[in-house]
Amino acid sequence: MAEKIRLNTDQVEMDRVTESDALDVLRVRYWHHLLNEMLKKKQFKIPIHLAFGHEAAAVAMDRSMGCDDKLCLSHRNVAYNLARAKSLDAVLDHYKLSTRSTTGALMGSMNLAVEATGIAYASGILGNNLAVAAGIAMHRALVRKPGVIFVVTGDGAMEEGIFWETLIFSRSHALPIVIVVENNDYSMSSTISQRRSSVDLSQVCAGVGFRYFNAPGAILSKVSVALGAARESAAAGVPACVELNLSTFCQHAGPTPGWPDDPRRIDIEDGLLLEDTPKDPLYHIRNTLGANEFKRLSEQVIEAGHGE
Repeated sequence: MAEKIRLNTDQVEMDRVTESDALDVLRVRYWHHLLNEMLKKKQFKIPIHLAFGHEAAAVAMDRSMGCDDKLCLSHRNVAYNLARAKSLDAVLDHYKLSTRSTTGALMGSMNLAVEATGIAYASGILGNNLAVAAGIAMHRALVRKPGVIFVVTGDGAMEEGIFWETLIFSRSHALPIVIVVENNDYSMSSTISQRRSSVDLSQVCAGVGFRYFNAPGAILSKVSVALGAARESAAAGVPACVELNLSTFCQHAGPTPGWPDDPRRIDIEDGLLLEDTPKDPLYHIRNTLGANEFKRLSEQVIEAGHGE
């Protein structure tokens, strides 16, 4: 019998944000601001896909991964690299095509997997990381090696055949894999309704025997609950899918604004919060901790600079 599990995170009392949680999310947001300002000044020779609005999801992933787990990323990987590396300089070494990184690798941006972060792979080819993640998970299953493989994709890559093939292959072989779908209703420059019919991912997962979890991607505690439950399922031999509904506040690639009359505008001088709405992860942090504490922690993050 196909199995569908929808996690009702509203019933889980984990909406409290600790100071450590807040600092990690604020840090990733601040580093995004710094990168965006550098992009405005044309300081990079490579395309960079920022992820304003994905910070809580990235920090929750960092919290959820075990020491034996691996993470496979897509082209929009910067938030996860920053959250796992806990250092802007570690990312800048690659973005500036520096040889100061310990591996000497020049990974650029779309293939960025900072060393010693548990990030096994990243790819700019749409959906390519899904097949790689399934291969790593298959090896884990064959040699009985512990650990779960997380792979991040989006509502655009869901339209690729490899997404559906990975679902079927992973369930057929009971792979220890968690597929995280960042559903931001946006693929390059189009919404879902503009380019295809809607897809009920919970029903898709039920149809192939995946466990399905859903969470608002802007709320760290709820993403953590969903990822934790999915990881537990995958470790037990039932692969899982987590759909995160979130917003991306920046342009598809490059700086925001990207041209003089660009309707999207992000400026570091306006503060770390982008929008005073529940779509912004920082909105929840400020409302939970209070405006004064939010201001204090924001100033602490800015004073600390680039991190470790």
